[in-house]
Order: sequence, then C-alpha cells, then structure tokens
Amino acid sequence: MTSGGADVLVALSGGLDSAAAVLFLREAGYRPRALFLDMLDSEQGRRQAGRTAETLGVELIVEPCADRFRKEVVGHALAEHAAGRTPSPCSRCNPRIKWRLLVEAADRLGIRSVATGHYVRTVERNGHVYFRRGRDTVKDQSYYLWDVPEPLIRRAVLPLGDLTKAEVRRILAEKYGLTELVRRRESMGGCFLEGKRYGDFLKANLPAGTVRPGEAVDLRGVVIGRHEGFPLYTAGQKRGFSLFEPGSGGMAVVSVDAAGNRIVAGPDEALYYRRIILKEWRATCPQELFDHAAELQVAVRGVGRNPEGGCRLTVLDDGRLEVSLLHDRAWALMPGQPTVFYLDDRVVGGGVSDEVKREA
Repeated sequence: MTSGGADVLVALSGGLDSAAAVLFLREAGYRPRALFLDMLDSEQGRRQAGRTAETLGVELIVEPCADRFRKEVVGHALAEHAAGRTPSPCSRCNPRIKWRLLVEAADRLGIRSVATGHYVRTVERNGHVYFRRGRDTVKDQSYYLWDVPEPLIRRAVLPLGDLTKAEVRRILAEKYGLTELVRRRESMGGCFLEGKRYGDFLKANLPAGTVRPGEAVDLRGVVIGRHEGFPLYTAGQKRGFSLFEPGSGGMAVVSVDAAGNRIVAGPDEALYYRRIILKEWRATCPQELFDHAAELQVAVRGVGRNPEGGCRLTVLDDGRLEVSLLHDRAWALMPGQPTVFYLDDRVVGGGVSDEVKREA
C-alpha cells in the first residue's frame, strides 16, 4: 500500500473500522479526506462522524443521501419481504449507494483513490481487478461486494484487508491511544434498523395487513400450526411459529407462500438444494467464470454453511443463470439471497437467487 503522497477519499462512518482506515492510510503516506454518507438523515450519525473526524484530524464532507438510500435499499428490502423473498440489503447498498456515491464524490473533488474500512482485499489477474477475501475469515465482507463494478474496484485502497479485527483494535488502542473508540459498542445488523429488531422494523414499515397471522403447513400442504406473519420468516428458521403438536421437533421453515399467507415447514432434509437459478447475475470475466465452473466455490451466505465443490453453469433462454451443484447441496436457500462465485479467494461473479430446486 504505497501512496506517493496521493489524496484518498475515505468513507467514514464514525466507527472503529473506518477510523482505522484513515489512520493507516495516513501512516502509509496518503493524504486522507473523509466522506460521511448520511443515509439515514441522522443528526446523531452526523455528530458521531464529526467527533471521530475531529479526533483523527481529518476534513469531513457530509453527503446527504437518505432519499436515495430509502428508495434503493430500504424500499427494495421491504418489497422483497412483502413478496416472500429474503433480500440482502448490504449487497444492494454497496454497489448502488456506498461505493457509487464515494466514487462520485471523489470525482467532484478530483481524487482518484477511494477507501473504506471493509475487511477485504483486491488483486489483479489477467488484466482484471477483483475483490478477494480478507485475511480475517470471520470479518471478511467480500460476499457483500459481489455486485460492485470493476471500474470502482480499480480505485479502491483497502488498508484493513490484511489485518484481523483483533489486530485493528490492538493497534488503535496501543499505538494511537483511541481506547474510547475501541470500547464503543458497534452497531449490529442493518444500519437502517437504528436499534430495532428486524421483525419490529418490518411490522412498522410494511403496508398495513401485510404482517398478519396465518397457517403453517407441512410439505403436503396439511395445516400443522400458526405463524405471526409470513414476511418475518426465512428458510431454516425454527422459531417464531407454533405447531399444534409441539413434540414434532426439528421442523424448520422451508419456504414462504406470500400469496397464501402461509409458511411451509419441514425436516432439515427438505432444506437442501442442488439447483439455483439466478437473475441479475454478473461476472468480471464471463469466460473465466464458465471455463472454471467446476472449480468455483459457491457461496449462498456470507458466514455459515456453504456447499463444497464446483458447479455447472447454464444460461437459460430468458437470460437467467442456472447453477447446478456438482458435489454438494446448498442449505436453507430463499429467493432474493445473493449467490456469489469465488475462484480461490477472488470474487469472480454472482447473482440474485430467483428460484431454488432440490434436484440438479
């Protein structure tokens, strides 16, 4: 990470990771400037970012973007839940809001390089630039960056990619004396929740009558219990619904029937799939993706249970991409979730699950 004294625009949230990015870039010889993306029109968020910028001694620019964020990310997530799908707001926000607005602001300022506090790295291969997994396998965020366009990746400087979260905390405390920042509680879950439980957020923001009690049925369609509202459920979930025979344990949500206001529950075996059909798919280098399909790692979630082995890829007549797993099955899939392709540790493509099928 050499700079030659170049300017860099850093996305600063006010939290630990983005603060560390500013400090580490300055230490590497960059001249950092900070951009706070005010996605929630939050006075508290602006104050926190301002205090952090003052502590770091860096100029802060505030970019109002709440309307765009509400439309592109929050509105999309609500529409997906109302349709019985499981969206990934972070995967949508990164290419459409965070990275896009960061680069647009850098262009206005005449700055080439942009930086974030993501635990992810970049690598160049055969003329293309890719995100690759961060060294910290627990904090790695590459899964959520699959849809960031390559021209934006080329401009990225990622000072935390070769560090673990524990190392970042230690450096900030011991080297920079930022113990208060290190001890500050970090937000978990979607930033737009603002401390709410996800289910409470959906109940408060979906149209009236969308979240209402309904039937839980088994794989044959037989009514076996009740649920509290279909948008509150996703595949693999074992809580939040009641069965008429509580002794029939081990049942989990298999799918959601939005039109019928039902959830389908079944045993764990019913949660495994071999085929995923993707919409809105992309690849940095399509030829590489298809040539190495049998070697790809297929990730259906950022952290947790992912299938082993490669796949077979087929472009369907309607333009969607069919993914047939060769050696394993994917667990607890829902339409709306991203499926991300890795070759070694490089993110080489991905898409949004549109249909899932049990057999290849």
